[in-house]
Amino acid sequence: MFRFTIRDVLWLTVVVGLTVALWLNHRNMINERQTLEIERKSLASKTQELDRKWEQLRRSADAIIQAQVKQSRQPSTGNRP
Repeated sequence: MFRFTIRDVLWLTVVVGLTVALWLNHRNMINERQTLEIERKSLASKTQELDRKWEQLRRSADAIIQAQVKQSRQPSTGNRP
């Protein structure tokens, strides 16, 4: 028969505890990485959408500015004394 001392049982407990802790940490990191990857993809699509909207707004603003500049360069036909 095997004879185990209390010290042997304590070392076994430490080894098993560390192994379980490392395994749980690894599993949590994998889950967190997957969650972050999903969030990154979502943010990337939102960024592209915002970039498209920004480009539309910039074009609209440019068109408005050009129209105002063009209008200000035309001679006014109002009543002059």
